[in-house]
Amino acid sequence: MKLIANNRRGGAALAAVLIMIILIAAGSAIMVVSGRGQIKEAKDLPVIADPESSKPDESSSPDESSLPDDTSSEPEPETKLPEPARAANFQEIDFIKDDLATKNAMLLNVTKNEIVAGKNYTEKIYPASLTKIMTLIVAVENINDPSVEYKFTADKLAPLVEEKASVVGFLDGESIPFEDLLYGAVLVSGADATQGIASLVAGSEAKFVDMMNAKAEMLGLKNTHFVNTSGLHDDNHYSTCEDMAMLFAYALKNKMCRDVLSAATYTTVKTEQHPEGILLYSIVHSRFTGYWIDSEGAKYYVKGGKSGFTDEAGYALETFLEKNGETYIAINAMTPKEFGDEKCTMDNIAIYEKYLPKTK
Repeated sequence: MKLIANNRRGGAALAAVLIMIILIAAGSAIMVVSGRGQIKEAKDLPVIADPESSKPDESSSPDESSLPDDTSSEPEPETKLPEPARAANFQEIDFIKDDLATKNAMLLNVTKNEIVAGKNYTEKIYPASLTKIMTLIVAVENINDPSVEYKFTADKLAPLVEEKASVVGFLDGESIPFEDLLYGAVLVSGADATQGIASLVAGSEAKFVDMMNAKAEMLGLKNTHFVNTSGLHDDNHYSTCEDMAMLFAYALKNKMCRDVLSAATYTTVKTEQHPEGILLYSIVHSRFTGYWIDSEGAKYYVKGGKSGFTDEAGYALETFLEKNGETYIAINAMTPKEFGDEKCTMDNIAIYEKYLPKTK
């Protein structure tokens, strides 16, 4: 009897539950139709996306607000460099009177952003290895992991030998840290170093060059275009003394770039191929060893810079120094190769000595 009674009570309960479900469903339907009873999601609970609905729609562009704040983002207007104005006491450099072999030259007061002196500084030049100033900038500003290393392979090094490019001397199978590549690219103008930089930062030289040209455009360099990372000659690889001086001034504002451009020596990491590392001597500092700039009877020393040479470009040199708390950049380019690198260096010194503003 108890069993039968319990079964009856269970059946009644089941019937009651079914009736309640029917009533709730009907009420919900009425609320949906009438627009009431909308449920707001809790603000403190994570939203779990449906796997299918979370797949990207390839036919539409992503919302710009969801893009990472990186180099692919649209540059802000203020990133463009202000064009330097001619100083009130601007002087035109007289190549003949000053016995200069260079064809294009400029002296920039970086502190005041004024062109102190110049000649043909807006004309097209082939920058040769001055290119590596841009390579340095793009590398430093875009590397995600500064501790990353690049492993050199014979197939990547072979073309550089064929092109007779200047190299640091890294060998097949050698793994070199990113920082060492920066110093190798600037101090001894190593094309092997720029190759490693491009691969680490962009995956290939072509993609890295795209970044270089994008940076030039973002900075407002109107007459500059790059084809490679090293400065090997190409008719479509060009700049001007004005653009290169603006770029150099920009690089000096970055501590890492300034440190590399100022270094006199640097020793690369010890490897199996080079147990003691490779001791690098700055080409620029070696050319200025024993020389100083005589201005108003005082001695000023070049603090760093970058040199360049190809048969087509001749010799080029860009350096900086400080006088009375102000920074100056001197650049001379397109010095015919028959004059040699020493004449190019003497011309750079002469530009400082003849055109640095007088304070007395």
